[in-house]
Amino acid sequence: MDNIPVTPWPPVKVRKEGNGYSILSWDRIYSLRDNVLFTSVVSHGNEILSAPMHLTGSENGMEIEWREQNAFIMEETAQKVTICASQESSAFIVNTCLETEYDGYCAIDIKIMPRGKTVAEVFGVSQPKPNGYSLDRLWLEIPMKKEFASLYHYYPSSPTPTCADGRSVPFSSVCMSGCIPGSLTMPFKPLLWIGTEDQGLVWCADSDRNWEPAHPDKALELIDGPDVLTLRIHLIDNTVKAWNYTGEEGLPKNYVYPPLSFQMGIQATPVKPFPKNPYKEHICHIDCFKKVEEEYDDYLSRPVIPDSDESGYDRLKRLGVTTLLIHEKWNKIQNYWKLSETTRNLVKNIVRECHQRDIKVIPYFGYEVSTLNPRYSEYASSRRLNPNHIYAGGWYRKPGQRAYTVCFHSTYAKDMAEGIKRLVEEYGFDGVYLDSTLQPDACINGEHGCGFYNVDGQLHPSYPITVLREFTRNLYEFFEARGGIVNTHLSNCCNIPALSFAHLNWDGEHSQTYINAEGLESVPMDYMRAEYSARNFGIPYELLAYTFENWSFQDSLSIGMVHGILSRPNDMGYPLELMSLIWKTVDRYDFEQAEWKPYWNNHVFPPESRVRLSYYETGEEGRKRYLVFIANPTDDAITDITLKLSDYPVLIFSALQQCNVEAVLRFGPRESDVLLVEETGQQG
Repeated sequence: MDNIPVTPWPPVKVRKEGNGYSILSWDRIYSLRDNVLFTSVVSHGNEILSAPMHLTGSENGMEIEWREQNAFIMEETAQKVTICASQESSAFIVNTCLETEYDGYCAIDIKIMPRGKTVAEVFGVSQPKPNGYSLDRLWLEIPMKKEFASLYHYYPSSPTPTCADGRSVPFSSVCMSGCIPGSLTMPFKPLLWIGTEDQGLVWCADSDRNWEPAHPDKALELIDGPDVLTLRIHLIDNTVKAWNYTGEEGLPKNYVYPPLSFQMGIQATPVKPFPKNPYKEHICHIDCFKKVEEEYDDYLSRPVIPDSDESGYDRLKRLGVTTLLIHEKWNKIQNYWKLSETTRNLVKNIVRECHQRDIKVIPYFGYEVSTLNPRYSEYASSRRLNPNHIYAGGWYRKPGQRAYTVCFHSTYAKDMAEGIKRLVEEYGFDGVYLDSTLQPDACINGEHGCGFYNVDGQLHPSYPITVLREFTRNLYEFFEARGGIVNTHLSNCCNIPALSFAHLNWDGEHSQTYINAEGLESVPMDYMRAEYSARNFGIPYELLAYTFENWSFQDSLSIGMVHGILSRPNDMGYPLELMSLIWKTVDRYDFEQAEWKPYWNNHVFPPESRVRLSYYETGEEGRKRYLVFIANPTDDAITDITLKLSDYPVLIFSALQQCNVEAVLRFGPRESDVLLVEETGQQG
């Protein structure tokens, strides 16, 4: 694995082009010309930048003019390309390191420092120019073509951005994703993605170390223009406080003032080819929300439905499940990779019974360290410490234990990854489920290296984006070689640099309780398109669906399917039966040459329509086949729009309603259907 990237990515390549370089990473091209940052980013064949990324600023009261740009390849392997670059102004030098990996992630390291004297000036051969060393402003700007910058996602969700008119974006469980409402300012966010339903660009940083914005709530800025949306990153807004030297007089400032370093990353999305058939896995997740009170093997070995003599294992097989996901209580110690003596035999039997039925098994792992863990005292320093100085988590689990949230910027991350691999090899698991593990939450725990004090003495948190990316890559390389599955679960957090190394993501938990309380129409469709389109990131999604008083599993289909994602059953009863019908319909469709045509660009219904219809299309003219998802994702019945199937190609199969070619579908609140249709050559 040292020389060849893990599938599906080809080796990253670099080529010399004139006075610069182009780096090829699958479907992306990052180019550098007379600059220290990328001058071009091409994704899916589209140039998404409107102008080069650039540093702009002010020195000694005047606008900085950069000159003498120089770039060279430092390292080139199949896994990454490293380019170092330099530029200077009258007073300052900027050095950068751009390390681009095979999945398109680029780590960017920026250093700025006083220029100092040349050798000739030091020895008096040439007369040094009078020069001040006041850096008054330094901004990084990323100008994007507006046609590729209509949606955004940021994390964490609070504090919310402020619009140009001074209003804050209203806080809610769905405020962090959606349409860009114009110019915005926001405090530092470790993750910010800008794009469309098809592609985009994510910017990220583990911390705002060395940043000196004039207003902390305006560290990041989106500037909305007629054709351009510019991301402005306020690294320095005033004279650098870190360079306010008060020591010995007469020392040359070019040596007293240390380099300022800023570290961040960018990644053009999608990060990898989207699967032709994103519905290949039929996963059932038992014991999520609806709790099973007994051991999983005992539960599955007996009938799980009243008045049935069919075992749970046989029911899974008959209803089309390809993968069983066992939830957190499969092991007595929360989130631990070693098993008790009694658990070993139970786990072996679950895996054996499922494998005999060609069903894969993946176990739950999460984000916690348990007090029942034999090494808890050692791992206690790995706990995540919130900015309010309270250790995160502390959930009560059975058997009696407390489970605290871990920060993966610690030794626990490597131990957990290696422990999972050993567990899989011993017990034959087919993947791993990572519950909220990839969520890069704030941590100030200095015991494992998180948190830092800025120049004003204020404690700032760190966000473990880089280490979570490496943790997930470690597991992905292991499971990809075995044909296994890395299934992540993130709610309202699109940690794209880490999600590169996931086969499947499960999202929707936070929005479920919000819908139950506020109604379905509290969830804007642009929120769904930004966060759940999946194709804009390159990772297939499934929708997490709970059952509440005002929200059902079936209701969830109305917002998921028209965005191209299916709900995952987390109950062996009705949800599994319902999804079995949908799986059977979807499995009859050939996705190999199919084209996805979602409601926002297929023109079947006008944009103002409350009925949404998305479909796949394949075949030749007169013999086309369609897989159609149609829904009413509102809380009201639709009486003014109907779909008369006789006006469309011949119906083959309907998953949720009893339909034939003459049927007329009218949609009540939250109703949906899956239709398999084909042209006969006579209709169309």
